[in-house]
Amino acid sequence: MILIYAFSNQWGTNISRRTLSELQQYLPQSLGINYQIIFGHPRSFANKYIRNDVYDLIIGLGDFYGDGEKIRIETVARNVYGKESIYPLAPIKIELNLPEIEMYEPSIFEITENMGTYNCNWIAFETQLILNKRKLKTKHLFLHLPKRANSKFLAKNIKDLIEANQMLK
Repeated sequence: MILIYAFSNQWGTNISRRTLSELQQYLPQSLGINYQIIFGHPRSFANKYIRNDVYDLIIGLGDFYGDGEKIRIETVARNVYGKESIYPLAPIKIELNLPEIEMYEPSIFEITENMGTYNCNWIAFETQLILNKRKLKTKHLFLHLPKRANSKFLAKNIKDLIEANQMLK
């Protein structure tokens, strides 16, 4: 089972929400992908979709508000939300259980360790902490999307990344 989620603003117009919609057009429905949208703080989403379910692959899409035009493949989540710890006794940082990514286009993707300190980081940290505690082999990929990019272009390239690295087994 595969879970792909994206954050949404109140109008559904942000880049991760639009890219999720486009991605549904590119990936076959026969794969049984669970597409979900996160509104606001991701705690209730994590409780409903992450805490008690088991997936082969979880892909998160978030808006990247810094400069840059590449899709950022995030590798690390940190135990911080704003200026506070998410969990005071948890590790300072956690590496994501990335799927093997041997094939990617460096002009479109970059591999980074800057998840930020807000909702994207919170859900990635929470997800990875749950996977680690439950000793699950779930692969966990989080992509920060450039806010001014074209959602069809992003979705096509994400689909190509997923297929080229055989993540849909």
